[in-house]
Amino acid sequence: ATVSTIFLLSFQSFSQITTGADYDGPPPPPPLIPYFKLNTVINDELTRQLTLVFDPEATDGVDIGIDAKNMDGDFPQDISFWIENEDYVIQVLNFNLYKKIPLSVKAAVSTKFKFYISQTDGFDDTQPIYIYDSLDMSYHDIRNTSYQVVVAPGKDSERFKISFTNNRTLGTNNNLRSNFFISQDNKNQVLNATNPNNEIMKSFRLYDILGKSIISKDNLGAEQNFSFSTSGLSSGVYMAIFMTADSARITQKIIISHSGN
Repeated sequence: ATVSTIFLLSFQSFSQITTGADYDGPPPPPPLIPYFKLNTVINDELTRQLTLVFDPEATDGVDIGIDAKNMDGDFPQDISFWIENEDYVIQVLNFNLYKKIPLSVKAAVSTKFKFYISQTDGFDDTQPIYIYDSLDMSYHDIRNTSYQVVVAPGKDSERFKISFTNNRTLGTNNNLRSNFFISQDNKNQVLNATNPNNEIMKSFRLYDILGKSIISKDNLGAEQNFSFSTSGLSSGVYMAIFMTADSARITQKIIISHSGN
């Protein structure tokens, strides 16, 4: 059986009535709102579906009219988003690469939970999605596979979180790819990467300190050198992330400075 959730998002109406010379064609389509759906199979008996939506105007707290509460309080085993000490099945927030989104699980008896991503729309195809399990501080890729775990009886809003980075490996892939070098040339306002082994690069992302994607490039191929202009970017700390064809992440913190150093 499936625990159904109704995905309700209030879109602004784009319809309008005009006459005469003022008419200039149909209105534009509404903007794409990225989201993904997290399915959790509970004891192989039912599935709870949670929807995480990304809107730059949303907050991490309760956003009236777009976040949706979990109204199935009688279920003995369940999972929800945990927002301001209450359970929700739809959460809308602004995307941040380093954000962790808390989940609340409850179990009347020892219960098996299996997490996986069932659907994405408008969300970066190369962006990993993890379940962070604070019990052993482990990260589990649920975009490409599932994570299954047995939960003890009780309610716990601290153990599980959705994460977009694996903090155990962030920054360590540079050791695994020791011949791949990322550097910032502030004099010429260019980010450079050398790839002497001709590794196939699937994508490149540059994030600012708030986790906002500043530069996004896909299908880079196996060039020996990559260069990206950083002209116009504010001075500060950034995170450069290359994704290889086999989904290994090569990360490097860079500092952009307009002093020319």
